[in-house]
Amino acid sequence: MLSENRGTFLYIRLRTKISVHGLDNIVGQLEENLISSKDLNDIVQLVIHHQLACEILEEHKSLALFSGMEQMAYRGKFQEYDRKVMSLQRELVAYKASRTKSPTGNSTGKVGEYTELSLIRHNLNLKKPRVALRSLIKRASVSMQALKPCFMMSPMSVAQYLEPGKFQFDLVIMDEASQIRPEDALGAVARGTNLVVVGDPKQLPPTSFFQKITNNDDSDDVVALEASESILEAVIPMFKNRRLRWHYRSRHESLIAFSNYRFYDSDLILFPSPLKESDEFGIRFRRVKKGRFISRRNVDEAREIVGATAKQLIENPTESVGIVAMNSEQTDEIERQLEQKVKDDPQLQKAYEYNQGLDEALFIKNLENVQGDERDVIIISMTYGPETLEAAAMHQRFGPINSDVGWRRLNVLFTRSKKRMHIFSSMDSGHVRTSENSSRGVVALKAFLEYCETGLLQHYNHTGKAADSDFEISVMNALAEYGYECEPQLGVTGYFLDLAVKDPGMPGRFLMGIECDGASYHSAKSTRDRDRLRQDILENLGWKIRRIWSTDWFKNPQAQLQSILQELDRLKTLVSDVADEAPARIELNLERQHVDLDLFDGVPGPIDLKSEPQSVNLALSDEVETHLSLHDRLINYDTTVIRSKFPSVDLHSRLLRPAMLEALLNFIPSSKAEFLETIPAFLRQGTDVQEAGEYLENVLEIIADYS
Repeated sequence: MLSENRGTFLYIRLRTKISVHGLDNIVGQLEENLISSKDLNDIVQLVIHHQLACEILEEHKSLALFSGMEQMAYRGKFQEYDRKVMSLQRELVAYKASRTKSPTGNSTGKVGEYTELSLIRHNLNLKKPRVALRSLIKRASVSMQALKPCFMMSPMSVAQYLEPGKFQFDLVIMDEASQIRPEDALGAVARGTNLVVVGDPKQLPPTSFFQKITNNDDSDDVVALEASESILEAVIPMFKNRRLRWHYRSRHESLIAFSNYRFYDSDLILFPSPLKESDEFGIRFRRVKKGRFISRRNVDEAREIVGATAKQLIENPTESVGIVAMNSEQTDEIERQLEQKVKDDPQLQKAYEYNQGLDEALFIKNLENVQGDERDVIIISMTYGPETLEAAAMHQRFGPINSDVGWRRLNVLFTRSKKRMHIFSSMDSGHVRTSENSSRGVVALKAFLEYCETGLLQHYNHTGKAADSDFEISVMNALAEYGYECEPQLGVTGYFLDLAVKDPGMPGRFLMGIECDGASYHSAKSTRDRDRLRQDILENLGWKIRRIWSTDWFKNPQAQLQSILQELDRLKTLVSDVADEAPARIELNLERQHVDLDLFDGVPGPIDLKSEPQSVNLALSDEVETHLSLHDRLINYDTTVIRSKFPSVDLHSRLLRPAMLEALLNFIPSSKAEFLETIPAFLRQGTDVQEAGEYLENVLEIIADYS
């Protein structure tokens, strides 16, 4: 009883104390079970902050009178007036320009002596003006600047057409300044009072291909301007700089995510798209499995790109399209195949003609000259790849990407699209081998392919460091006995993987990371870092992580290896035997009724063959092994198919006579366009028209299939 009274007394005393401090309302709510004791702390915090807010509003009357609806009305008015001011400013500029009087100049005597406005009016009335542009600008300089106060010209045009001393501008703006050499820019700079230089130091510098190479003596002083690769680089340390961080070209963040991370240190401000990646937005990656890189061209990759471009032009005619290849030879190949496809397909021809009438028509360019362009859809031909289908590895020659500024070329390429980017590649990321000595461009190329394949921004660095312990060396040596090469101390987002196991079939790809309980394990700051977070981060980046404990390895290394080897065998790239995959019989339905006589110069036509559709064995019988050479396949097709249909054709005019066969094997044409370009005219003219009209496309398909 005493205990109960004491408890009641304590409760009353505590309740009174709390009520004195203004919390009696809360106490009453608790007693009536209107609030829960577990929410008490949050409620007290709410009461305190509410009271503070009330005191602030009491002190600042303007805040107390604030109305959201009223503020929204103010915002609407501001937006309206801001747009009106911009419009009025344009009108003001136009008005001031119109008030500038153009001098009449000389309008009498010989036409060659006309000047200023008189000269301009005289030439406006001529269907073919006879005065050269340079002479016109020189003789009518004041009038031209009065009529058109804003000139848009290249630096070379400024030097060529604007005579020094006759033109002076209030403001000179240089865009794409990273591509303007300082010596080319000086003439334009000298003609202005103020200068604004706009450019991206992470994009292409001026080309130096045609620049004369001079050897300066060591004693010569080099001016800073001469040492700068562009006018942008020259002015950055001298002028006040302003970074334009907003990126608004890409309508989906995935299109700029790679460049933002890889080249801009994730510093660009991206505006999130309200739409997820769909058929309209994002990155599309297509692996061209049969693509091969021969004589600086990839014919199969070009063929797939042309097919995708045709589909794009027909199905999405209002979208702008650009195609970019890695070299000029591949650009020529794509142009040639597209031109042929446009000729062969009336529907595509109509779509192509419509596209050419758009403000942003289709372009086909190489990596070197795409800066400044943008399109809704950018189609990229990676171009490079293995030289044969049997090869798992490939030459590490990537043209301009290997150079010091190769990464800047890739940055330009990867930031051209507004809606979609379609990548066609004959190589995987694993085909690209990188090390600590690799150029930044090659590293970026490999990383971009990994991004396309996985959707993850892979990031690791080759450190070139040796293994951390004898334990790791022992594991490396044991795996090497089974054909697996390891790279020690591979850097990944601030960590170092103890061992990264390379794919034996594709050395540029890593199959697995193996962690050993060495120095990096014991140096972790906490158990959480060491035993959970580190592995979670690596696995989220796409790594498969396995761990080997030194004690277990000491007791029984083979037992530790077995499960790892089994998984590595499942993960590694198998070098496919193409001969085993090739079909023994290829059946095609032939419905060719006319010969394309443009392929055979000097032959009148067309000729109607009136041939019935037939199923023909193009390649090999079941008894013939499919690993025959292309020469043997063509001979087999000639003897089993062509000669059975046309037995009486003269041997010297047959489609697959020895001279033609030699030319086909030499040039490997796999399309009509290639046949017309590569096969000499005398061979085409000497070929029997009916035999060629019936079977030429079949022969080209055999060549393409074999390739």
